Amino acid sequence: MTTSLQSTTDVVIIGAGPSGLMAALWMARCGVKTRIIDARATKVFRGHADGMQTGTLEIFDSFGIVEDLYNKAAPSVEMTIWAGSKDAPLKRVARFPKWSPDLGNTERALLDGMKAFDGLEVERGVLATAINIDEAGIHDPKAHAIKLTPYLKRKVAGKEGRTEVIHARFVIGADGSRSWTRSALGFDFLGDDGEEDVGGILDCIATSNFPDIRIQSMIVKDGRGAGFVPREDGLLRIAAPVPSRSEATPEAILRSLREILSPYEIDITHIDWCGVFGTRRRVSSSSSKHSRVFLVGDALHVHSPRAGIGMNFSIQDAYNLGWKIAHVVKGISPLSILKTYDEERGLTTKQLVAFDKALSDESPVGANFSAHGTYQQLRDNLPFSSTTAIEYEAGLLAAKQGGLIVSKQYLAPGILVGRRLPSQTVERHANGESVDFGKSFPSDGRYRIVVFAGMISQPEQLRRLENVSQVLELPGAFLRRLGERAITPQDVFEILVVHSASRDDVEIADLPPSLFKNGDPFRQVFVDNNESRSWTLSEAYSRYGISKDRGCLVLVRPDRHVMYIGELEDVTEMIKLLTSILL
Repeated sequence: MTTSLQSTTDVVIIGAGPSGLMAALWMARCGVKTRIIDARATKVFRGHADGMQTGTLEIFDSFGIVEDLYNKAAPSVEMTIWAGSKDAPLKRVARFPKWSPDLGNTERALLDGMKAFDGLEVERGVLATAINIDEAGIHDPKAHAIKLTPYLKRKVAGKEGRTEVIHARFVIGADGSRSWTRSALGFDFLGDDGEEDVGGILDCIATSNFPDIRIQSMIVKDGRGAGFVPREDGLLRIAAPVPSRSEATPEAILRSLREILSPYEIDITHIDWCGVFGTRRRVSSSSSKHSRVFLVGDALHVHSPRAGIGMNFSIQDAYNLGWKIAHVVKGISPLSILKTYDEERGLTTKQLVAFDKALSDESPVGANFSAHGTYQQLRDNLPFSSTTAIEYEAGLLAAKQGGLIVSKQYLAPGILVGRRLPSQTVERHANGESVDFGKSFPSDGRYRIVVFAGMISQPEQLRRLENVSQVLELPGAFLRRLGERAITPQDVFEILVVHSASRDDVEIADLPPSLFKNGDPFRQVFVDNNESRSWTLSEAYSRYGISKDRGCLVLVRPDRHVMYIGELEDVTEMIKLLTSILL
């Protein structure tokens, strides 16, 4: 084995599962020079977890890659729980909403998105063998301080056996629960070491007289639990307890399921995939090293598959990290912004493990499965498991109580600082079209300053909006600072205006034009006023809890989490906050 090539890139991603592909999608979208390598010679065609929660669907939509997923999705709009015993027949004991399509081509959508944005493709059959970090250069964001040595093991035009040294600024380890990256960094994988419950999984074509065979269901009999999840292309995923990993055969899984499902019957005509799952929880002792090498997804945390949320939280890791690395590489933000990944996803990982433990205590695979306890856990934690209620604490990117700058949360109680901005219906000012406001936050690496301008048909309120515009234009403001560099303000920020005046009383031309420099007011100005147009559906101000008279400012990060809320007069405070995370 001889080293034959030296190369340089900004980012190397190790692993091409969903979390690695999400990180690569961010890099491709932001134009960051990236390599993504994967030890597998081909993509995984069977058995990937790909049930997608609401928050993850919003992320895919923000990259413009959700339509193909919907076309093949098997929507799971509700969940039921059945319980019974030897002496009592199975009975449906709970039904509750759970909207999360199960999608069979998640990886394909991510791969296509990468290729469409920047032509980035996975280098398969490439195994990382060594990683070295030059600690003398770790504080210089421009330094390619990491030396990664991959080995091409796949036979490609006689190149197998070739090694290469890649000099990179950052490395993202997305290489699964047996992560080479984590081991190479010397991190421990801490967690459960006790006896592990084991379950078997079948993806199959099935027919049954069980009433909820096409609904995501849990069935409990005499303390043993099994379940169904409808999937794409008519497939059904079956999960049932088995004695051990070695006994997770299709025959054993079906036998276990039929014992629990009786007196209902099930027949299998085709098996697409058979697998086994465990129930241990483990978390890496660290999520990054020197803010240069990061772990995401299963390389960072593993847990049981009970709630069907593993892939979603893995994707959320990479979604949180990707834009931050892109901003450092492009000279927009300092290295210090990357510490927020450890803080924010570290908190989320703790919450995830705690949720999984509480759910696991109620629903052990082999015995003592509690139908009522499982129902309570799933129902009460639906906002968290759907990833729509993930909330980050006070820090550089969340101005909350405990930080140097504190938001005025009372101005918009329906928009929580640290959480993803919920979408509401608004109208485009230019043509009266009702639109989903969330569509105005594509994943393009930009912050959004949302000016809820209030009743700007009133002269005083219009003056307040003009003051916002003037302060943003002051020589010391961040827009001017960025304009003095190669980076244009339009590359980093967009301003959205949502006012509450009648469209008959206000024209777009009445608004300060500097708010839309090099922009498009058609896409940037919205209205929420039902008084003069009773047939409209807009409801943003009332649902956000914002005063229709005075409005407020909301600063939204590139990942659509809310960073700051203040009065229109607090624009200087918002600028102070922004200068802490911009070069």
